[in-house]
Order: sequence, then structure tokens, then C-alpha cells
Amino acid sequence: QELEPNISLDIENILLERFKQKSVIAKKIKVYASKNMFSTDFSKHVTIKKTLFVFKKTLEKCDRDTIEQVTGRITQGVTAMIDRKEQQRLDYNASYFQEILNKIRQEVDSASNNPKYTFNDDYIIDLSVYLCKMATGRFEDLHRAFKTANDPTVYLE
Repeated sequence: QELEPNISLDIENILLERFKQKSVIAKKIKVYASKNMFSTDFSKHVTIKKTLFVFKKTLEKCDRDTIEQVTGRITQGVTAMIDRKEQQRLDYNASYFQEILNKIRQEVDSASNNPKYTFNDDYIIDLSVYLCKMATGRFEDLHRAFKTANDPTVYLE
């Protein structure tokens, strides 16, 4: 008898390992467990870069729109990655969460070369926790579907 994967425990351990802020991660996992949407908090998630001639402490609308587009692109990329796993009828693997976290990091890094602002750790952590929690349910479904499709008793019926 094979042990069932504990996907919720996997994600908690992977997030703790990645971000190394135990109390913060545990709280955020609880918060995002009940949320089905991520919204960018510009004051918390984005740091405005100090420049010689710019004294503004707020982001312009075009900057806020760009930040929202980055968030949307990351979310769509992660969703598409999970879609591919479902289409390939793969079984769940804890490494999928690492793939999600790596994708988030790549996208944030490529978007962080803006001269006016940068995404901070809160953004990366919050978005990572949210997207991993979203993926958890889909990975549970993925595992169930894989088990059913590869169950010899179902096959023989």
C-alpha cells in the first residue's frame, strides 16, 4: 500500500525551506487558505527607488498597471504550467511547487529592472504562498485522477 502524498504539508515545508521565515510563512499560509484572489498592495509589495531628481513617493497609474500586468502574467504562467501537467496526466510530485517558485522568481527578477520601483520580498512571499495554495487543490485532483487512471482494479472492471 503506497502512502498518499500530503500535499498541504509539502507546500508548507517547501515554502519554509525557500523563505526561511517560519512564523511569517505559517501566518500567510493561514491567511491565503481562505483567499481565492491575490491583490497587489502597492505600499507593501513595491519599493519605490530613490533617484536624484524624483521626489515622488507614489506610483503613477501606468506603473501600477504594469505591476498588475506582471502579477497577471505570473499567475497565468503558473496556471498554464499546472494545465500542462493535467493534460499530460502526470501524477503529483512535490517538485512542481519548486517549479512554481522558480517561475515566480524568474518573472519578478525580469520585471525588477524598472528604474522607478522594485518588487520586494513581501510581494514574492505573498504571491508564492497564494499561487502554491491555489495549486494545492489542483495537485490533489491531479493525483486522484492519476491514481484512478492507473488503478488495476478500475482497469479490470
